[in-house]
Amino acid sequence: MSEKLIQLRQELAENPYVTFDSDEEGVSRVFDVEWDFHALNQNNKTLSFGRINEKYRHDIQSYLYALIQYQKEKSNSNSHMAVGSLKTYRNIFKAIATRWGKSDFNLLSSEREWKKCTKALHGVGGERWCTHIASTINALNKAGLVTRYVRKREYSQWVKPDAGEGQAIAFPETIHVSILKTVVKFVETYHSYRHQISAAMEKLYTYQDEMFNAELKALGVSALNERQMKTFIVRISRRTSKWPERKVIPNFSFHRRGNWLGTLLRMCFICVGLFSAARKEELLSMNKESYDDTLAAVPKVSGFSTKGNKGEKIYTTWNTAPIAKLALELAFDATQAARKYQLERLEDGYQDGLLTRDQYEAKRQDLESAFVSPDIPFSSDTVINKASLKYKIEGNCDALNMKEFNITATAEDVDEFDLLNPERAGSLKVGGGLPKLSPHDLRRSFVVFMVKNRLGNALTVKYQLKHRNINMSNWYANYSELARTNQLLMDTQLMSEFDAAIEISTVDAWDEIYNVSDTLSGAEGERIALNKAERLAQGEKIVMSRSELLALVRSGDKSIVLLPTGGYCTNRNCERLCSLMDIVEAPCEHKVVTDKAAKRLSRERDNLIASFRAINDMGDYANELILDARKKKIQSIEPTLVKHSIPFDSFKDDIKAVWS
Repeated sequence: MSEKLIQLRQELAENPYVTFDSDEEGVSRVFDVEWDFHALNQNNKTLSFGRINEKYRHDIQSYLYALIQYQKEKSNSNSHMAVGSLKTYRNIFKAIATRWGKSDFNLLSSEREWKKCTKALHGVGGERWCTHIASTINALNKAGLVTRYVRKREYSQWVKPDAGEGQAIAFPETIHVSILKTVVKFVETYHSYRHQISAAMEKLYTYQDEMFNAELKALGVSALNERQMKTFIVRISRRTSKWPERKVIPNFSFHRRGNWLGTLLRMCFICVGLFSAARKEELLSMNKESYDDTLAAVPKVSGFSTKGNKGEKIYTTWNTAPIAKLALELAFDATQAARKYQLERLEDGYQDGLLTRDQYEAKRQDLESAFVSPDIPFSSDTVINKASLKYKIEGNCDALNMKEFNITATAEDVDEFDLLNPERAGSLKVGGGLPKLSPHDLRRSFVVFMVKNRLGNALTVKYQLKHRNINMSNWYANYSELARTNQLLMDTQLMSEFDAAIEISTVDAWDEIYNVSDTLSGAEGERIALNKAERLAQGEKIVMSRSELLALVRSGDKSIVLLPTGGYCTNRNCERLCSLMDIVEAPCEHKVVTDKAAKRLSRERDNLIASFRAINDMGDYANELILDARKKKIQSIEPTLVKHSIPFDSFKDDIKAVWS
């Protein structure tokens, strides 16, 4: 057993504190069923182990504690990974233990146990999940808790075929526009009613509480059973359905559980999401003060982002549209009664000592959101014991796929969906609705719509989506260029114009070779030059007319490709990446260099020489390989310049700094 593990087990014998409050006093111990992280003020406030088999739970908690301690040691600020990341590690440890049948992960250092474990992990999930499992084991390795290190060739064998993982979906454009129209119309319709909605709900909460307390008193009980509660709800609903608010506010209905308000919140959430591409938690951190159009031509919304910052909140902004202001005002003001009701219960609970200061402050912060929970239970204890008081947008990946959108896909929608989402091809049916609709689908659809319609590029996406890596931005924009190209291909008139332009360019190139250039070099160029010389010796002034060349191009007998340096390749089936620099491979048999291309090569050579000398003057040994390659490239151009009678001075500079 390693020294690290011996030290860990000695620490764990005392069941030390693993979480602390804002005064640095211990809150949760390692083997508690729930770890309380309220003091960190992150999106995830607690980490529960209640659903983990008792025989695995202590080991999983031990290794999580060890990872936290390791990260604190390595951190300048004595911090560890985000609570959301700890939750992922917990789930992975549970998945490994359940399949392997053991939870002392140090045993994975043994080849015998590793073979058992890796066999049990076959088919555990999609590629992304398998990557997470490997990363978790490698984190244990880095912390000195196991000697096992998992490489891609190993974890790729665990992947379950057709696991259903993949990118978030991108909407076909007509469906995207249809959803936009629906949410905008909803926001514009109800914005003026937002205060009336809140007043109606406050009246409902007050009336129902009075009736509920009267019911308890009449029955002489402290709580209603399921049958009694159902009878009570039906009786009260019958009365409230006749209230005038039901007629004044269009299609409005009273629900203490927040059914109607839930629809309103989802509409507002989708509206702001489709006009900002903010993440779910970022959207949930916004309120009606988040919109600002006073400082720039483009309005912005502000909120807190935690991605990539160990769970710490950073206040940031996103570009948006004016409709976002109405959506945030509608969501905030319409739920003001629910906010007020829950805040009163929180204050009572805090005064009665049922909440710590950190818990109280975290829940108060939840209620600053425009998207608070509209589900108001009769029990105050239930309110104060909620993990979060924000609206739970995503119970599953289909949480936003509402019947109000009335989506009916056409054959064109299906084709575009399959093009944009090849991993999910076939999941959208003609006449059907979207296979799913999650907050992340809003982000990807925003990106694809923007890039496809040339409203932005990868850098725009990187800023808007708060990516650290532009490769991630490009991944979000996957297939949008292809979709735009597909639209162009469907335009027959435009494609015929492209074909005509390509034909003219091809004929121009062959005309330059046969009739304009005095000298031709390159293997194919020299063969054509011999043929030209014979025909010109017979008295012909033009070797081949443009009409003859056009006929040969259209028949497919002649094709040509312009190379990066200005020469041409005449091989229609070429698979070689040719830059006219025959340094590594044998010279290309299909290359043609004209006088015009040779002049370009001469200018390129002059630039290469200037660059060589600037780097060479640094005298840095690290540049030797770069200079050697550049020198060979310069010298490889010289034979072509000789053939085209372009004057030059031979390049003979030596590399100054050479490794001995």
